[in-house]
Parts: sequence; C-alpha cells; structure tokens
Amino acid sequence: MTNPISRRSFMTLPALAPLGALGSSLGADEHRFHYDHIIGTSLDLAVWTPHYIGSGGGTRNIARQAAQAVLAEIHRLTAILSTYDPESEISRFDRFEHREPSRELAEVLELYRIWENRTGGVLSVRPRGATTPLNVDALGKAYIIDRSAEAARLAVPDLAGLVLNIGGDIVVWGRECEVGITDPAAPADNADPLTRIVIRGGAVATSGTYLRGAHLIDARTGRTEIRASSSTVVARNAVTANALASTLCILNADEGMRLVERTRDAEALRIDRSGAVQRSSGFTAVERFRRVQQTTAANWPLGYEVSIAVTLKPIPPGEDAPYLAAWVEDATGKLVRAIVLWGSKDKYKPELSSFWIITGGSKDLLYKVSKVTRLPGTYKIV
Repeated sequence: MTNPISRRSFMTLPALAPLGALGSSLGADEHRFHYDHIIGTSLDLAVWTPHYIGSGGGTRNIARQAAQAVLAEIHRLTAILSTYDPESEISRFDRFEHREPSRELAEVLELYRIWENRTGGVLSVRPRGATTPLNVDALGKAYIIDRSAEAARLAVPDLAGLVLNIGGDIVVWGRECEVGITDPAAPADNADPLTRIVIRGGAVATSGTYLRGAHLIDARTGRTEIRASSSTVVARNAVTANALASTLCILNADEGMRLVERTRDAEALRIDRSGAVQRSSGFTAVERFRRVQQTTAANWPLGYEVSIAVTLKPIPPGEDAPYLAAWVEDATGKLVRAIVLWGSKDKYKPELSSFWIITGGSKDLLYKVSKVTRLPGTYKIV
C-alpha cells in the first residue's frame, strides 16, 4: 500500500511503543534517518552500529552507508517494479516491449503465483481480471522493503541492528522492537493502541479499511469485498506479512485464520467490521498489552473532549512535510500532557522549541506504529 503524503518519522509517530523498547543499547550507537517521497510515502530507518567499529562521526558515517544502501536499492527496484512509471520494466513488460523479465521482476511475479495459489485466488498479479494491467503494488512494495533491509546488512556487515519503516510496514533485524497496533474504533493519532506486540526479528504489516475505505480487491471477483476493519500480521518477512494481512481483510475470519495457522512463523490479529477481535493461536506470545491510564482533572466535564482537525494535503516533490506539535500546560506553564508531535526532531527543533523545552525532549513521548497507510484528508487528534 502506498501513500502520496509523507509519513512521520520514528521520532514523531504517536500511538506506538516508546523507542526505548528497541532492545538494549549497550555496546551500540543508534542512528536515525528520515526521507520523504519514497515509494509514494516516506521512510524511517534506525540502525545500530557497534562501538568497536569507530566512535562519534565514524559510527555516523558507517550508519550513513547503511542508509545510502537502502535508498539505492529502493531506487533500483522501483525502476523495475513501479506500475506508475510507464518506463519501468514492469510497465514495458506488460506492453510486451520487454520479453524476458529481470531476476527481480521474475521473483515478484513468482511470489504472486505462490500467493494466488495459497489464497485460493484472492491475491493475483492481475486482480481485476486476466486482461487487465499487472498490479504488484502490495507485494512489490513489501519485496522492496525486504530487499532494502538486506542491502543495508550487506553494505555494513557489522551492523548491530536495524528497523526499517516504509509507510507503516516495518522490518526488524538484530533488535527487539515494541510496536503498537492502532484500534480501528479509535484511530486518532494520539489514541492509545488496541494492543502492543514485540518483534524480535521479522516484519509486521497492517491492512484495513478504517482509514482508506474499501480498497482491497478480491481477485476472484475483481471487486472490493472487505470483511475486516483491520488485520495485522507478524511474519518472517514483509512479503508474507503483507500477503496475509491483505487476505485476512478479504476472507471470512475462520478461513483467513486457517491460512495464517498454516503459515510458518506467522501470527495475526484480525478485527472485523463489528469490532470483534480474533487472534491466531500463537499471537499472545508476541503480545505485550499495556493500557495507559489517563488522569482527568476534577473540574473536567465528564465525557468532554477537545479535538483538533488537521488536513493533510499531497506534498509536491522537493517540499518539506508539514509539522505540528500540541500539548496541554497549566496556568503556571507546567506540562499536563503531551498530545502529539508530527515532524523531525532535528529538523524542526528550532521552530518547536517550546515543545521540547516543556516536555524535556523525552523519548517516552515519541512513538512508532503499524497502521494502514493514509491518503490525504482530514484527521482528528483528541
């Protein structure tokens, strides 16, 4: 799934677990990178470099090599797999201008063949019919994420850990990462997650209709027939996680969960349109539920809320993403609660100095989340 607007960075995403949950930092330096306009969305990367390969600027340079390897692989594979570029290899292949597919295109087409067979035809490289254009958007993006994370590891063999987030699809390697799952009934950016999961290597993907509406196509009919509000899957790789998450939204609960149970090292959480939650048999092993209790002032009216409507528009290439910080303070200037922060800390700190001063720049306020990729529109912060 892609998104024409940029997504916020690891340092800014609310509704996910604190970054401090990303395993132990002993013996390793953490580095973060954020890039907009990547596969129609934005990219957030965190890498850890061991102390023994350098210090200070040296470790930063090593981390930058990993980031550049990720970007280079994305650029290379996008030129092959983008169905939006008429000059990409897949576009020319679909027009019969390119007879023999490259190894990468052949691998993606084979992945669709495998998953079309495994899902009984729910997923297909031609979801609207045999004579319609090729569409590899879902698994193609996941394939790029998997390959890009591997490219970073090959470029810097000494990496101690990596977390790559492209549009809400997350790959984790070498670290423990806690991820919150958005509640479809409460998708406000600063709302508490429905639950949290811990990934110790692998990938997580979320698909659903609660933000984007019915956009997933059942290739058996060529129509959008959605039976779930949200499905989140943890799996060995992003391709498997995306394939299962999409399929779970289309199939009925029992049929979809049977497919998950038959998939090695895959676990899922599915929320149907009535709000009923179903977990795969091993999902509780990766779940770390933690409800955050909010206190209410005595003079705050029962059931009263203040909401902020924020409109996101498509961002032209080369322009910066918007930023927003919201918090509550009392009459003395004391922080009551940090509500939300959208924007890169390093980039916007001079302009958001009040936020950083009053919150103390605490990492406990900064979150990351697996959720459905958003289209431009108006969203509510409560």
